[in-house]
Amino acid sequence: MIKLTRRTLLVGTSALMAAGTVPFRALAASRTYHALLVACTEYPALPQRNWLIGPKNDAGLVHEYLLKNVPDPVRFAPENVTLLAKDVPAAKGLPTHAAIKAALADLAEKVQSDDFVYLHLSGHGAQQPARVKGDETDGLDEIFLPVDIDKWINRDAGVPNALVDNEIGDALDAIRDKGAFVWAVFDCCHSGTATRAVEVDDELERKVEFADLVGGDEAARAAAVKTYEDTVASASRGLDESGARKPAFNLTPTGGEPIAKGKLVAFYAAQTVETTPEMPLPKGTVDAPRFGLFTFTILSKLAENPNITYRQLGQAVLQQYSADSRTRPTPLFEGELDARVFGTDKTDAVMQWPVVVKDGEVTIGAGLLHRLTPGSKLAILPSALSSLSDAVGYLEVQSAKNLESRVKPVEFDKKPALKLADIPATAYARVAEIAVDYRLTVARPAATKGLEKETALVNSVLDELATAKETGFNIELVDPGKSAELRFAVMRENAIAGAAKDATDKPALWFLPASGDVTLKDGSKPPLIVIHPDDRQKLVDATTRNLRTIFRATGLSRLAAASDYKPEDVDVQFQVKRSDKDGLEPLQASVVPRVSPGDEVHVLARNSSDQLVDINVLYVGSDYSITHIVAERLAPQATLEEGLLAFTDTSFGMERMIAVLTEAPPESEKEDLSFLAQDSVASMTRGLGAASFSDMLADIGMAPPTRSVMRLADKSGPKGAVMIFPMETVPRA
Repeated sequence: MIKLTRRTLLVGTSALMAAGTVPFRALAASRTYHALLVACTEYPALPQRNWLIGPKNDAGLVHEYLLKNVPDPVRFAPENVTLLAKDVPAAKGLPTHAAIKAALADLAEKVQSDDFVYLHLSGHGAQQPARVKGDETDGLDEIFLPVDIDKWINRDAGVPNALVDNEIGDALDAIRDKGAFVWAVFDCCHSGTATRAVEVDDELERKVEFADLVGGDEAARAAAVKTYEDTVASASRGLDESGARKPAFNLTPTGGEPIAKGKLVAFYAAQTVETTPEMPLPKGTVDAPRFGLFTFTILSKLAENPNITYRQLGQAVLQQYSADSRTRPTPLFEGELDARVFGTDKTDAVMQWPVVVKDGEVTIGAGLLHRLTPGSKLAILPSALSSLSDAVGYLEVQSAKNLESRVKPVEFDKKPALKLADIPATAYARVAEIAVDYRLTVARPAATKGLEKETALVNSVLDELATAKETGFNIELVDPGKSAELRFAVMRENAIAGAAKDATDKPALWFLPASGDVTLKDGSKPPLIVIHPDDRQKLVDATTRNLRTIFRATGLSRLAAASDYKPEDVDVQFQVKRSDKDGLEPLQASVVPRVSPGDEVHVLARNSSDQLVDINVLYVGSDYSITHIVAERLAPQATLEEGLLAFTDTSFGMERMIAVLTEAPPESEKEDLSFLAQDSVASMTRGLGAASFSDMLADIGMAPPTRSVMRLADKSGPKGAVMIFPMETVPRA
């Protein structure tokens, strides 16, 4: 929980201008773009329950994106993209330890100064007792598992053919020593400490337990597992000496580096104590293939806006996880994060693509990764430089793959459907509206032995609430284990692994995240309602209150996808004042910081536009509570500096600061989102069909029946954005 500590200063300021560097197009023309894609699915030395499906789909998707969808003038030539995988077109061999090392060595041999190297590893990660004692601060080696690993026999040898973090770091150093820029993505995980309270049918974790890696006789295996468990028990899991999260692979240096050495960016799917899943994606797509959540989210955010920095891409990934109600895993991003992805120009990204008319069909080179789904509307523009007001007609998506859509002309916005022959040869299709689906998908509780009566009661309550009117939320019920943003479980707290000795044995309805995990460490606990079988109405009322709060919290996260503000228009930064330190510590948008009781959060917002902008700051707690903290109007070129809140010791877990920005028309009333607070009930009403960003915000309070739609135009209405800054509250050490 939090307590408010408001201290406000509203002053005028001027916009900051950034100096330019080497022109991108000149650099792109002279550099060579290389890629190494590694996808490990089948492991002969492991039980088949440990085999994966998603990595080969990850590699295929990344391969297609690099060859066809990177922004001009970036170009990955097919001969410079090495794919190591099984059963994937264009693969050049299996991802064995020798093949991966050889491919990395080949890159180090042929790259030149200013070249670009993209490395993507999808597969299993794991941990083993460090082969060299004292080499790792926690006594553990993080390893990536090629397909030809063998069983661990002794500490000196480790897991045969595993790629150890030091090996990866040395290989990347050899490439960077030639002056090449490296971007490495690791879609794997190494361990996990959370307890999964409910099973999730479609999710498979990308990690292997150490016990599955150990060979030898029974006594030798038991001794090896004990060595590992003893090492884990004495380690500071997942944190460095300062208490911050540490990445799985130690790739970035702590000291100085030669100026000529190439820069490095590393993206990690999870902390060393977390697991990361693969699952059918996109969600809700019939017969969707299985992808790594991390890989698919990176590619979807990059497809939506390719001209961003690595830091902005990391923030977009975290925001999407938040929108999907995922409190875990916590991706990590490090290195030269303020560089632009692939070294692209700092230009405005426009969601538009050439229209291809061939053999009586119309297609565009964009699809599910770009948030296009059947029914999406796109304006037909005469050229890439045309304004939306120049639209000669509209297209509607009929079917969509990840990177391609089949569309057809339709009547829309008082314009008739064009004949195919009338579509200009130079036509572009530009997104004409943004839709946000606010429905909250809820998985019913699975049957629990001894709690059949309570589970039946909960399901009857959910059936009632799913069809009830004016509840303040809109839910879609699915069976236990199916894809969902919220999962219910009926269980006793004292039956959960890791529960305290004084944990209650009373049956309760637990509200769990999409992963189904329940975490009772560091003082955190998911929301729950004690079930009284003889008082059904009490359960109805309590469940209604919780669902309404959760619906609003997740709605704000989903609205983040509807942002149409450019980063330079309005800059919002949150800063932490540690209770035991002087000064303010900026919260990086791509980092999930850990905060403790007594720490304070401050906001610094700058309006660099020429428009009035309203800013609302809300705090969403780990229990989904929403606290409205501030609503202010920023004049053009104005700055807001404010001490917002201080953390207390009443609850702990993954929480979010949310900044909501709306462009304010002249003489309009200030946007005030206090109605979204947990103890507030929206009393406003309006017609169907959102016309503005403010209307979409109101929809969160009103719980629209399906989805909210905001029409896009050049200058037809106020713009808006939702910016999410996740953080984890933990007890003070």
